[in-house]
Amino acid sequence: MKLRQFLPVIGLVALVAVIYSPSTLGVSASAGGAGDGGTGPYDTSGSGTSMFLSYLHATGYHVVVANNTQELQAALNGGQKAAYFLIGPDYPLTAPERTVLEQGYLDGDVSFLIAEGNTSNTSLLNSTFGAFVSGNPIVEPVSGFIDHRVFTVELALGGRTEAGVIDIASPITLYTNSTLRPVASTSQESYDSGNQSAGRRTVVAAGTSAAGSRAVLLTDSAPFTNFLFNYTEPGIVNEKDFVASMVSWVAPDKNTTIVFENAHYAGPKPPKFEVGLPIGPLVTYALEQDLSSLNSYYSSFPSSVSSFLSGFGLPVSPGAATAIVAVILLMSVYGAITRWFAPEKRGKDDQPQPSVERSIVAESKARTDFLQTSRSKGVYVATLAQLYDNLDSVLLGEFGAGISTLEERALAARIGADEAAKAKKLFVKLTKFRDYASGKRRFLFPPVLRWRALTAKTTSQAEAFLNKLGMSITGEEVRPAQRVIA
Repeated sequence: MKLRQFLPVIGLVALVAVIYSPSTLGVSASAGGAGDGGTGPYDTSGSGTSMFLSYLHATGYHVVVANNTQELQAALNGGQKAAYFLIGPDYPLTAPERTVLEQGYLDGDVSFLIAEGNTSNTSLLNSTFGAFVSGNPIVEPVSGFIDHRVFTVELALGGRTEAGVIDIASPITLYTNSTLRPVASTSQESYDSGNQSAGRRTVVAAGTSAAGSRAVLLTDSAPFTNFLFNYTEPGIVNEKDFVASMVSWVAPDKNTTIVFENAHYAGPKPPKFEVGLPIGPLVTYALEQDLSSLNSYYSSFPSSVSSFLSGFGLPVSPGAATAIVAVILLMSVYGAITRWFAPEKRGKDDQPQPSVERSIVAESKARTDFLQTSRSKGVYVATLAQLYDNLDSVLLGEFGAGISTLEERALAARIGADEAAKAKKLFVKLTKFRDYASGKRRFLFPPVLRWRALTAKTTSQAEAFLNKLGMSITGEEVRPAQRVIA
């Protein structure tokens, strides 16, 4: 087909696509916050807790999402029992918030469900529960997962025992004055990055205050996230039941108001308002108006319609006749085109597809063996993105800065100028792959022709860099001073 014939066909296809587009031209105003990757209740990414929020609603609880300190205080001053849920916050609570929550716990008005494995809210845990979370990842040598920081625990709470997957947790230290007691622990062989001595580590603690308030502290937010919330291993693990046992123990009465914290996350907030107009009908109407201006007969047609209807005793103004003609033409053209080119039902096909599967450290050995025989570009891209996340976490712990902010001179002081220069090149490369995996970068230049070889080379470079820091990815031939990263 010649170019002169091809372009009109492409134009017609584009016109039909626009007319039948389910998209809208919209305006929205957000309540604040941007991006995703946090564990906020409105975050629909794999690390968000939107599915957990939906579960609470479906179970029959009255849930109040507190987007700021004022909403938190209003929800807790409602004159009835409340349960405060704090799941993996990005920022610590403020002093006024801690005061209100601690007083509510002491008075028997506020119960707690806290899932946090770092030191962000040390003050709250110390003063309210007599507990301390170190933030040091636990390693479980008897774990059935490739990454031994991922393991299964038995939770004994409320007369029932549920097994759940823990995806990187840290130990809980309970002081003598603590109101909590261990309800889920690791094996005797486990250790953590801050203490290499083998022994049980408490990962879930629960207890009741003198006034009757209940509290559960879990040092991992992963069980509540969209990725792991529906995770099941028949006959062994049901993550939803694992979470449900904690929820039902903290809030056994469905009349209890659950206050879901949402003011301390970097993830998205719900829009205050959103309006939109459908693109398809608008384009069709614009096309009809444009045609009417090009054809004098077509322009005078509404007046003819007005005169015709008046002859039957139906006085219609030219303006009303124009509207009638526009609506008839709009429906006719739109209906004809959709009948010819799109007989299927309309759907929101431009909406993002739900996340079905995502590569994280919680991966069984059987699945890994299977993937060795079935690899695709997407798997290698996900692997490189995961490598970025692991290195970013390591650098944050070792230098106090992530890949994007760590300066070369800080690296040079630790591993030398030459190795620091190599490391920065590696960071730039991994950042590019991470952006490509997340959709921030549409194309890679130069293009990658052999993903398997590139992944192997990049992983080798990352291993060499980590060895300079006394760490290892694979854990093979690890010296006593080294620490296993993944």
